[in-house]
Amino acid sequence: MIRIATLIAALCAVALPAGAQSWPAKPIRLIAPFAPGGGVDIAARLVGEKLQGVLGQPVLVENKPGGGAMIGAEIVAKAPPDGYTLLLTSNSLVNSPVLFGRAPFDWRKDFAFITTILEQPMVLEVGLDVPARNVTDLVALSKRESSKLSFGTSGAGSINHLAGEWLALLTGAKWEMVHYKGAAPANADLMGGQIQIQFDQIGPALPVLRSGKVRPLAVTSLQRATLAPDVPTMVEAGFPGFEAITLFGLIAPARTPPEVVATLSAAMEKVLKDPAVVERFASMGGDAKFSTPDGLRAALVKQSEIWTPVIQKADVKLQN
Repeated sequence: MIRIATLIAALCAVALPAGAQSWPAKPIRLIAPFAPGGGVDIAARLVGEKLQGVLGQPVLVENKPGGGAMIGAEIVAKAPPDGYTLLLTSNSLVNSPVLFGRAPFDWRKDFAFITTILEQPMVLEVGLDVPARNVTDLVALSKRESSKLSFGTSGAGSINHLAGEWLALLTGAKWEMVHYKGAAPANADLMGGQIQIQFDQIGPALPVLRSGKVRPLAVTSLQRATLAPDVPTMVEAGFPGFEAITLFGLIAPARTPPEVVATLSAAMEKVLKDPAVVERFASMGGDAKFSTPDGLRAALVKQSEIWTPVIQKADVKLQN
């Protein structure tokens, strides 16, 4: 009887897909395609730590910045499809190929989608010397011949930049884009009066808003933001469908076994419901958001449908 039971167990094991039997059996690489210290890096390290606890294997975060995050994405696209190399991606996955006019991968075909992770809206803010109390006032002010408004961004091609271009395309607003290397120097110049306007992610913007040295006009989520409940949305300000969010998601190489994707999906659902993760993302001004693989694909398609026309119409082009 013992031999029969052993044989049945062995046959059942053979019948299971190899990945389902053993994955994960070694450490997992989680590529963060931006430099340490930014939002993607923070999210990757938090998710990696929690994912390690759920899966029982180390999750090692590796920063691979450059090329508008395409360097890190290319590493994952060309990695073995075994579930041991993952990418914590953002809107850059769909935007950078358009911005740079080239891509070492096809984001629609070269990746297996796992889940969204975080959605982070922005706030449109102006310096106190700008006599605008709402977005309509700001647009009208920008069109005056005497107006010389400077619009700060956290970097050329960033969502912060593209949102400003989108608003200009929709309204005919006129301002000069001033690109910074990150939000911190842009915030400093906004408070100091060197620039007059910027879109910034709500979490990093909160201390600036609380300083009383800038004025919030609108948030870019479709619903009011928890961290800024008194600030209207762009939709409420008269711009239907204006949603500009930073989207984070988890992906793997194409042809990753479905059972591995399913295991990762179930693990990430636990991670994104962890109160510590929800609280940390909330402090960043974002919402932890779990989705199915199809949900992440649909979210990225939506980002492409929003930003590709903006990039093309505003003729935004980047070079390495």
